[in-house]
Amino acid sequence: MKYLVQLVAFILAFPVLGQTVGEAQEITCRTETGQELVIQLWTPHPLGDPMHCIQSERLPSEAFCAPNGGWGLLNDAGVPALVSVTMDWKTAHEHQLGKLTAIAGPKAVRFNAQHGVGTGSNLSYEWKFTLDRRTGDATWFSKAGERVPYRCELQG
Repeated sequence: MKYLVQLVAFILAFPVLGQTVGEAQEITCRTETGQELVIQLWTPHPLGDPMHCIQSERLPSEAFCAPNGGWGLLNDAGVPALVSVTMDWKTAHEHQLGKLTAIAGPKAVRFNAQHGVGTGSNLSYEWKFTLDRRTGDATWFSKAGERVPYRCELQG
């Protein structure tokens, strides 16, 4: 019984597989030439769970968003829009169009965008963005092999 009580306490302390919801935060990143990229973490969203969103001149729409550890599912318009979100990998992989994953932890923030007609190995990597929260250094990686360094302003 003692172990059951400890297990329940552990599960309640970590409601989503060990992920805890953080406070809303905005991080601004810039290249050496002044191009700006904005990350919004734990932002309330009409589709449900708090989202992590990324905005950049490099993206064809206002913002790309996904829940922490989940997927933002996009339509296939010329300007992609978020149509639904899921934490279920099977639902995400069966979605035939664009997908975005977002993960924010104490050491790093990562976004990864893919597109695919089909599932599994037919997915095409489009871009990713990684931020080291300890240093403020970040990099944008494109499908074409482009690597763009950013410097991010982190809150204390």
